[in-house]
Amino acid sequence: MYVKIDRNTCGAHLAFCERCLGQFLKYPLGYERRCFMELRDDGREELTIDLISGSKQVTLVLDEEQRKLMANEGWAYFVDFAVPDYRDTQLMKS
Repeated sequence: MYVKIDRNTCGAHLAFCERCLGQFLKYPLGYERRCFMELRDDGREELTIDLISGSKQVTLVLDEEQRKLMANEGWAYFVDFAVPDYRDTQLMKS
């Protein structure tokens, strides 16, 4: 499965964002997808996530075990940039 997420489209605090993505990781077909720009079956067993947060973009490829780990730990732990709790709302408007 392939997912493109643009965190800039949602003004939620990081803690909510991590919980929201965590719920999707646990229940991919049964959860509301607020900031998902694209969701498609690409025929792969792994879940590929293109994640945009602020001016940063990262691609994560997760197997089932990694998906469960990220769902419990929060996605911000697995990226190589500092993720702010709050975002500049001006960035979200542009």
